[in-house]
Amino acid sequence: MSNNYQEELYTQQELREMDLQMLRDDLVGELNAINQYQEHIDSLESEEAVAMLEHIIADEKEHVAELTKLINKLDATQAEKFAKEGL
Repeated sequence: MSNNYQEELYTQQELREMDLQMLRDDLVGELNAINQYQEHIDSLESEEAVAMLEHIIADEKEHVAELTKLINKLDATQAEKFAKEGL
C-alpha cells in the first residue's frame, strides 16, 4: 500500500520491488507452514487433528498458488521464466 510520502522517497520501481519482496516473504511463510503442518501430521495420533491439519494444508497450498500467480503478474522477469518452463 503506497502513499504520497512513500512515493516521494521511492521510485515506482523501488515500490514495486518492495511489494514483490513482501509477497515473496509471504510465499516462503506459506511453504514453511505447509512443512510444519506436515511434520505435525507425521507424529500425531489423533485422526481428528490429522484431518484438520490436512484441511489447513490444502488451504495453505491454495495461498501458495495465489501468491505465485500474483508475483508472476507483477514481475515480468519471473513471468518470462515461468513461460520458458511452460508453467
